[in-house]
Amino acid sequence: MRTRHRWAASAASILIALLLVAAACSDDSSSTTAAPSTSAPATTAGPTTAPSSTAPPETTTITTLPPGGPPIAEEGDRNETVEALQYLLDCNGYGDLEADGVFGPATAAVVEAAQTALGRQVTGAPDDETFAELARACSVPRRLDADDEPLTVVGNAAPDDPETFVIELLSRTTVTVSITQGADLAVQIAGADGVVVEPASDGVWEIPDGGDHGIRVTSALDPTTFTLDIAISEGFEASGDWIIETNGISYKGEKLSIGDDADAVIDKVFDFLGHGIRGAYNEFDTDWSVIDEPQEVGIRGVFIEGLAFLFFGPSPSDPDRAETLERIRFEGPSDDADGEPRPDDYVTTVEGIAVGDTLADLKAAYGSSVSSGSNEDEHWYRYSDAGGELCFYFGADTPSDSSPILEIATECRS
Repeated sequence: MRTRHRWAASAASILIALLLVAAACSDDSSSTTAAPSTSAPATTAGPTTAPSSTAPPETTTITTLPPGGPPIAEEGDRNETVEALQYLLDCNGYGDLEADGVFGPATAAVVEAAQTALGRQVTGAPDDETFAELARACSVPRRLDADDEPLTVVGNAAPDDPETFVIELLSRTTVTVSITQGADLAVQIAGADGVVVEPASDGVWEIPDGGDHGIRVTSALDPTTFTLDIAISEGFEASGDWIIETNGISYKGEKLSIGDDADAVIDKVFDFLGHGIRGAYNEFDTDWSVIDEPQEVGIRGVFIEGLAFLFFGPSPSDPDRAETLERIRFEGPSDDADGEPRPDDYVTTVEGIAVGDTLADLKAAYGSSVSSGSNEDEHWYRYSDAGGELCFYFGADTPSDSSPILEIATECRS
């Protein structure tokens, strides 16, 4: 019995101790039994730290390229650099700006959009590196308006990415291109067919045929921002192999004048062309006399590669008349001795007019210096100076501005 009593007393003691512990725990239940809260902080405790649906994850690192130099243009500017910048921004799809050269708030906003997309510091004012990057990404040639000449054009070219401008030019115009900013650059002009127009001199191109032409600028070294001044003028000085004038004709700079010795002229013509193959011509024979046409005694002619040389010599009425060059006619280019066609500007006047040009071209080149005339068979326009005259023939019908020149001669037929 004593043993059971001791066990009961011991159990009672243990129960009392447990009750005391439970009571102590119930007095501090707010700090020891509550689990940590998982709810968001109250709005009065500051902004939430949870990421929004559009913000990048906290682990993402964004690298922004700092400006590579001072701005090349900024809001308030009005110049050709802004015009080029606006074109390149549109070309790359960052906006729909009018390339008017005025840097306003709309342009600044599009620049900022481009800087953001390119990973550059957003300033609204691009540097040269941004301008070059926009130029590399644009593959559409920029069109220029020849009516706005003289033109100042800004662009950026690289060794593997030339900058190309497209411009519509009239036939027989002179284009002068000056590089006013940029080094180690080359300029080339080509027609719509891709055929390169060789420069007449440094920075000067004479455009024979009208239509679209490409002005291509290439940098030999690094990407380079450049500025071009472009001037366009109607007409150009003669560029044909033969230059017909009021008092004779020149072949690559060597002059054959009206009044020169006949045999010497013929020898030189054959020497110039490398052959003596003559063509048929019905105005005169190739000898000094024509038995069945006594009125042509003393006339000799040579027709070669579209050119007709008429010579006067002794005749029954003037037996002592010298054998000299009297008149030159040209009715258009023909084939050379190898059967290859000569170019359209094979023979031109000093002012660049050739057979096939129109009356409008003639008036543009000579202005009021040419006057109209006609006989019962044909109409012409005559140009005269101290050396003699040139006659531009248009055929039997009264010519309009679009009528082509059919023949150029050193004398009008009465």
